[in-house]
Amino acid sequence: MPRLLAGIVFVLVFAFGIPASAADHRETALRAARDFVLPRYEALAAATSAQVRAWAEFCKTSPPRDPAALDAAFGAAADAWARIEFLRYGPIGAEFRFERMAHWPERRNAVSRALSGLVARPDAEVFAPERFRETSVAGQGLSALERLLFEDETRSALRSGAPPAERLCRIGQAIANALASTSRDVADEWRRDTLPALENAGEAQAREAVTRFATELMTGLQVVEELKLGGPLGRGIDAARPSLAEMWRSGRAARTIRLNLEAARALAAALLGPQADGEGRTVVDTIGGASLIAEGTPEDLGEAAADPARRSRVVLLRDAVASARAVTAAALPPILDITTGFNSLDGD
Repeated sequence: MPRLLAGIVFVLVFAFGIPASAADHRETALRAARDFVLPRYEALAAATSAQVRAWAEFCKTSPPRDPAALDAAFGAAADAWARIEFLRYGPIGAEFRFERMAHWPERRNAVSRALSGLVARPDAEVFAPERFRETSVAGQGLSALERLLFEDETRSALRSGAPPAERLCRIGQAIANALASTSRDVADEWRRDTLPALENAGEAQAREAVTRFATELMTGLQVVEELKLGGPLGRGIDAARPSLAEMWRSGRAARTIRLNLEAARALAAALLGPQADGEGRTVVDTIGGASLIAEGTPEDLGEAAADPARRSRVVLLRDAVASARAVTAAALPPILDITTGFNSLDGD
């Protein structure tokens, strides 16, 4: 009889989705951490370390210099960041690390002001790692490095060696070093502290981890819909603002969104597990559908948003992401037996 009752309970849990046990929440959190989070932070650490080497090699070369290797290293680092950027859970949320990786969306021209301040300062001590961390976060990350590399004036100076090329090289190296240091610290702390904590988590801690993963997945979709697409689209074509597209200077606006959506789909699949079916499969497939639409979005996304002939393709992508977000918000929490709360875009 006990075995019969145990079998009946198992069937009921499987058939009707009785809330997951502590072990199930823990396994879900560990699967997301092991399969999604840690490999991506390790890839980010590797890419940003390679970028340090590229800047060192570039800056020791006599002018005129070819920035192609810097462009490639920047692209690899920016790709690695786009594949994990929506996650603020864990070590990336400490010590303003997230803001130091990329300062976007930019407000009040903060990145330009930070870079101008670094160029104008007469001292070299500011480039010491401990001092550089004390400067404006707007001048420390990928957003600042993109501006340095792809603004015509600074790119020309870096290439030709004309003033202030030496100062720009010091700034580029300092930013690259800061990005590598932050990425390495985050990967190390996930491996050393956060992952072991999840392995020993009780029910409350495991459920909280799963809740954070799911909330930030949905927040990532919201950022793409409302900021990365909604910003350049504006309320109508007359209000389109191409310069609000993320990384428009380097022509990476559409690519970044594609990578964001691929990451969202991968995290959803990790949370749901290899046996995901029914509504879980719908979540993964709907995000995947938005990702497929993103493949056909013009590379110059901001300009396309203001172009009557191409704007509809950007609108189509925004609508697809909105649909993916709605499906995910409705289906994922009950499947995972969690309740999601406020996110970083909710404000006060």
